Amino acid sequence: MLGAALVALVFAGDAYACVCLEATVEERLDEADAAVIGRIVSAEVEEVGGAPARRLTIAVEQRVKGDVDDTLVVRTPSGTDCDVDVALDTTTGLLLTRVPDGWFASLCSIVTPGELVAAGGEPRGGVIKVVIGILILGLVLSWALRRRARGARPSLPGAPEP
Repeated sequence: MLGAALVALVFAGDAYACVCLEATVEERLDEADAAVIGRIVSAEVEEVGGAPARRLTIAVEQRVKGDVDDTLVVRTPSGTDCDVDVALDTTTGLLLTRVPDGWFASLCSIVTPGELVAAGGEPRGGVIKVVIGILILGLVLSWALRRRARGARPSLPGAPEP
């Protein structure tokens, strides 16, 4: 039994693993051409240059970097250790590379949505929050100035008399 295993190892072909760059999400985001958070809505196997590949259609939920459409077609390896192995209709973050005929992603392109937003996502609603803050400040200041102009003090139960 052990001899058969050794013979199998001797005649086995080269083994390759997917090797990803050890870098922070921020560094990887800087190197990417685009970054999105989206759901894979379809995956089809095709052949590109004689090699199997998968064509993923992604519904973009949030753009983190780059000018991309609401729906993207991304090519990925197929039948390798670098396959993008994400279930359909699962939200994920992807760091994309521009290729002549569209976009490319691999196993190394997958990032959790939280990490991707933290690394490069714009805070949503920033302008609206500032406008609401200014309105609240204006209301409080107008109330305080009106009260001061009238010289009236509220009579609160249990408060000392002036």
